[in-house]
Amino acid sequence: MQPPHLDPSLRLRVLVVDDDEATRVALEKAVRAMGHPCRSAGDGHEALLLHQAEHADVILSDWEMPGVDGLELCRRTRVADGDKAYTYFIFLTGFGDKDHFIAGMESGADDYQTKPVDLDELRARLVSAGRVVAMHRQLREKNTALRRDSQASFGLARTDPLTGIANRLRLDEDLRDAWAHAARYGRRYSVALCDVDWFKIYNDHLGHLAGDAVLKRVAEALASELRSTDRIYRYGGEEFLVLFPEQSVKEAAVVAERMRLAVQRLRVRTIAGDGVVTVSIGVAERRPEDQNVAGWLNRADAALYQAKDEGRNRVKSDSDG
Repeated sequence: MQPPHLDPSLRLRVLVVDDDEATRVALEKAVRAMGHPCRSAGDGHEALLLHQAEHADVILSDWEMPGVDGLELCRRTRVADGDKAYTYFIFLTGFGDKDHFIAGMESGADDYQTKPVDLDELRARLVSAGRVVAMHRQLREKNTALRRDSQASFGLARTDPLTGIANRLRLDEDLRDAWAHAARYGRRYSVALCDVDWFKIYNDHLGHLAGDAVLKRVAEALASELRSTDRIYRYGGEEFLVLFPEQSVKEAAVVAERMRLAVQRLRVRTIAGDGVVTVSIGVAERRPEDQNVAGWLNRADAALYQAKDEGRNRVKSDSDG
């Protein structure tokens, strides 16, 4: 006999658990006749393995079974599910007293039906189970969407809309983390503060759209020379900052020189300086005697201004003297 047509959205994956083979086979056939896919297990341990392999929307379980009984199966099912898809748990048992009913509910069960099982009652209980399972599924999907939207919003709030790299908010957070790691674990960090040379003249001469375009290209050129663990940020205006984990000031200065050359190779024409857009870079390593992040960045800023004073388009570090 073919099972009745049932809307796929209403079908429930049912798992029947009973140590009595005749009862188990009869229930499995009855559930399938109602239009639901069904599996069966002879005890709680087997049921847990089946449920782990493929999540069951509904578990119809006997109470008394050898090994893992119905109460323990219910408890373990709730633990195994965690915040995943909800499992509607129904006890099918010969016990009809209040104490067993309460014990079953306290173990995490959703419903309770005495044996012998009335199939019309079981059909009604599966309808109720379907509503609960669908509600939990909708809530889970909404929560997933909310988490996804929240993560996207978190990322957007920390991304510079012009260049697509991290912004000042993300920089402040990462610098706090770097400072804490350096203080606690003795990790080394260096920073490079990069400034586009003569940018105001370029902007005033060619306009803000051209200025925005060159900032994008400069950001890409700087980022192209970094390791996967290095981080670049829009520091403000035409300034960029690069954070180098586990790099000394000398090592960071080597990378900074590659960054400087990468920008120069863009060959973006300008009427100022060397005739092409260039950057000046100041590099500083965090020191144990630094009192705060600001002192560390001030040393990088001082090195940057030294690079400017010495003619621009160069790298200077706070250890150059």
